[in-house]
Amino acid sequence: MAATIGLVQGQPRAFSFAPGVRSDLRLLQVDETLLQEIVEKGVVVKGAEDEEAVLCTSQRTYAMKLVETTNLQLLVRPSETAAQFRSADSAEPIQVAATSGSHIELVEVAPRLGPLRRLLWERPYGPQDEGEGADGDGDTAMAEAEGPGGRRAAGYTFDELLAEVQASPAELRAALAAEGAVELDGRWRAVEGGYLGELLEMVLLTAQQAGMPLGALRGGELLEALRADGYHPNVVGHCLTVYARRVDAGAAGSAEAGPAAAGDGVWAVDETKVCIHFAHKVLAAARGSMPLQDFTAAWARAVPAGMSPRPDMLAAEALVDGTGPEARISAFPAAALPHEPAERFAALFRRRPRWEWTHLEPYLAGLKVPGQSVEALLIRFARASQPTPDAPLVYSAR
Repeated sequence: MAATIGLVQGQPRAFSFAPGVRSDLRLLQVDETLLQEIVEKGVVVKGAEDEEAVLCTSQRTYAMKLVETTNLQLLVRPSETAAQFRSADSAEPIQVAATSGSHIELVEVAPRLGPLRRLLWERPYGPQDEGEGADGDGDTAMAEAEGPGGRRAAGYTFDELLAEVQASPAELRAALAAEGAVELDGRWRAVEGGYLGELLEMVLLTAQQAGMPLGALRGGELLEALRADGYHPNVVGHCLTVYARRVDAGAAGSAEAGPAAAGDGVWAVDETKVCIHFAHKVLAAARGSMPLQDFTAAWARAVPAGMSPRPDMLAAEALVDGTGPEARISAFPAAALPHEPAERFAALFRRRPRWEWTHLEPYLAGLKVPGQSVEALLIRFARASQPTPDAPLVYSAR
């Protein structure tokens, strides 16, 4: 930098303020790694009038903190004739083009995904959409009703979601997968839970009728068989990605093998996920809580033959209150809880004022806050107590 503006050690230089000195510029403090990413891939600053602005790279999201400085920073332009100056007498004054009394500091934060869930569930895919696009030509006859901002109510493109959600592209794709969203004709939508569960049961029934073992479902045959019943191939493929995993030798893995590739693969049903589906179905029929003993018997009858439901499958899916013959169970899926730590802890303590760690831990597993461990979140949002020295720790709201 010294050479750029013609500074030589031991030779002072005068400076002057150029006409129209700017004071509206803000310096952005970054490390070399982040600087390189900004130069190569660019960044986007996001934030509505009622939101705190964030800076998103291709992979991460950063909060932008304005840091005031005690010293005025002078921003100067490089001197085109710097190399000619070798003494203070021959050097022109350095011109100050702008001043700044603060800079922006970046702090990595978790993506703010609250709006994503709202947008995906504006018009989820369900029974009302059966038959649309079942021919697989990519011309799904979506409703053209206008939604907020003039966009179609039947889903959003990835770019539209990226513009609305404070997250990087990589974080948004991960969140879409976590939300169980499906892309149909370039637009992302949630899928109604009840409808997806019914489709799962149709997949299992169709596989049984075709003599397919649960560990070797032939995706192509399933898609073709269910297409005739009006099911969109991509939604059937999505169902397979949710409740099964690819096991054929050419598969890159279930995470990479999306709905569009389902017809090319062989799939093995995920016993835990299927059992969880039938557990929720039994609990939904009870319209609330039900005796644990009754639930256990009904759950065992509901799952497909050959599957063995276990209580540990329901961690972060259901809660048991009471003990012995009086114990009752009710659905409480972690997937329905807020993404933000403060909101999630509030929801957890509304449901149960006091939590033992073994019950609380599964509901915190999905919380990912850069720079903060689960232990740090517990200290911030919960209070630990121990009724007796040999009793387990119990957490309550702080």
